[in-house]
Amino acid sequence: MAMVFALHVTLIGTLAPTRARIAPAVRSTPHAPTASFPSAAEGWRRLGAALESPRGAAALAPASCALATLCAPAELWAATPSGYDANSVFDPRGFQPVCGASDGVYRALQGLIQAMVGDASYREYSPLIAGSLLRVRLELCVVESFFNEAIAPFIRERGLSWVLPLHETVETFLAGVVFAVATNFILIGSTKIVTVLVTYADVFFGFPVRLLSGAAWDSVAKSLRPKKEPPPPPATPLEWVQRAITRDQQPEREKWTDTLSAAEGTNLALLLLFGSARVAGGTSKACRQAAEALDTFVGRYLLLTTVAYVGVKLVHFKLFPDIF
Repeated sequence: MAMVFALHVTLIGTLAPTRARIAPAVRSTPHAPTASFPSAAEGWRRLGAALESPRGAAALAPASCALATLCAPAELWAATPSGYDANSVFDPRGFQPVCGASDGVYRALQGLIQAMVGDASYREYSPLIAGSLLRVRLELCVVESFFNEAIAPFIRERGLSWVLPLHETVETFLAGVVFAVATNFILIGSTKIVTVLVTYADVFFGFPVRLLSGAAWDSVAKSLRPKKEPPPPPATPLEWVQRAITRDQQPEREKWTDTLSAAEGTNLALLLLFGSARVAGGTSKACRQAAEALDTFVGRYLLLTTVAYVGVKLVHFKLFPDIF
């Protein structure tokens, strides 16, 4: 009873402004019934008094739970199996990608800049530095989250049967088209930042390491090679050309093997150190070349490839879905 009375009083108090609007019309009608409506403040006071009693609180608990459920936000309804729909998937507020590698790059660049410019300059230009680094992190996070949270789970769940299936259905057609279009938008806009980062890393780290380690390696290796007397000068121009062609035909691996086998003690340790640095520099160069090749392919040929793929999927789906 306390629950019913409290809800009744609250609703009546809430409708008090409406009573003020309709009161003139009611008074102008003959024999119109009159009622005494409490104010909104009085209604809330009575509701609080009813809730203070243990009996009223116990009676109102089921109703409050039901009211809270009905008034729950749409995200909670979308998360339940019975109320699940596309709102929870397409709501941008619920998109919170996890980008561990991008966060690592962001922290590394932040520490590098702080070490280069010093704490005072870093604090002075922190808004500009933070804004730039956060946008770099955002571009990297787009690519990382697209592959880790969209492509990989979908392929793990559905496989690759939707790429070019023998029987084209609505599901396989939509999967292929959405994948192709999304790949265009994401990779064309985001591979540039990867190429820029790899190029800077190779220019300021890989190239000096390659240059210095290569010179040091050649210096140590030259001291280990047996000294050979220079051959006599070529008698004819043809012999000179033959010597120039066959001078450096020994494979690089054989040169490294022969040099390491002839080294001992300190020379061997120096060769291993400089050789490791040389390999690191070569790896940096290979990564830069791979990033440039990927950027060239994405910028020039990916769009044409995906447009052709979407065209093939459309023709296959509309004209002959069961032929191949």
